[in-house]
Amino acid sequence: EGSSVTLTCSSDGNPPVKIYTWFKGSTSVGEGKIYSIPNIRSEDSGEYTCQSQNHHGERRSTAVESHYEGIFISSVVDPPKRVSVSISPSADIVEGSSVTLTCRSDGNPPVKIFSWFKGPTSVGEGKIYSIPNIRSEDSGEYTCQSQNHHGERRSTAVQINLLYPPKRVSVSISPSGEIVEGSSVTLTCSSDGNPPVKIYTWFKEGETSPVGSGQSYSIINITADHTGLYYCEAQNDHGALNGTLMLRYSVKFNRNSNTKILFFKFSICCRSSKERLSVHQSLW
Repeated sequence: EGSSVTLTCSSDGNPPVKIYTWFKGSTSVGEGKIYSIPNIRSEDSGEYTCQSQNHHGERRSTAVESHYEGIFISSVVDPPKRVSVSISPSADIVEGSSVTLTCRSDGNPPVKIFSWFKGPTSVGEGKIYSIPNIRSEDSGEYTCQSQNHHGERRSTAVQINLLYPPKRVSVSISPSGEIVEGSSVTLTCSSDGNPPVKIYTWFKEGETSPVGSGQSYSIINITADHTGLYYCEAQNDHGALNGTLMLRYSVKFNRNSNTKILFFKFSICCRSSKERLSVHQSLW
């Protein structure tokens, strides 16, 4: 590809042939004894014939396999072109499913070397790249690089946007440290999930219904009655996960006023769980 090709037609006739016509398949492409193709491209591949004519008749060269002068240009060589990647399944990809990427490319000689990249990192070889039991860490941009003897070309990136339930649910407390009775406390829940978590529900062990909703839950005028196990349930379209903590209090004696003071402290006590019941069972 990119080189120049010259086709020359020879014919015996009396009077000598003066009219030469060139055809690609059935289409006329030029006139004259010589037909040149500068900067040849893959689309120039095909069967070419020459028709010679004088005042007494005309004759066209036959195909290359006959004993006449036929020309078949089939060896236009070029590097890979039009590299593309398809994804299966093409709909939403959920964590735990299997994903197959397929690379397609034009080239002469045909492409036989395919390399797969996630970002700049090589992750596989071959026309097909499979990801069984896909995980959130497999999300990202993938490209396929195709290669033959005349060059290489990489596809545009395709994005795997994996959908997965909430992970790494955590609860933070403000203010942190010891909290005096009568103060206000805010608990904030955070989680990783795709799509992002939008439903947060707060529970306290022993209560028959939720104590709050939303990413934050506030306790106004905290007292000893607020002690116990709290947990936040984070939920999206693909599942739910809990993050838990424990509220305790201690009593300190104020000698100056001869009174008792309650101090409260939260501590993360239990691992995240998908089941509310298992959170209660895992307490201490």
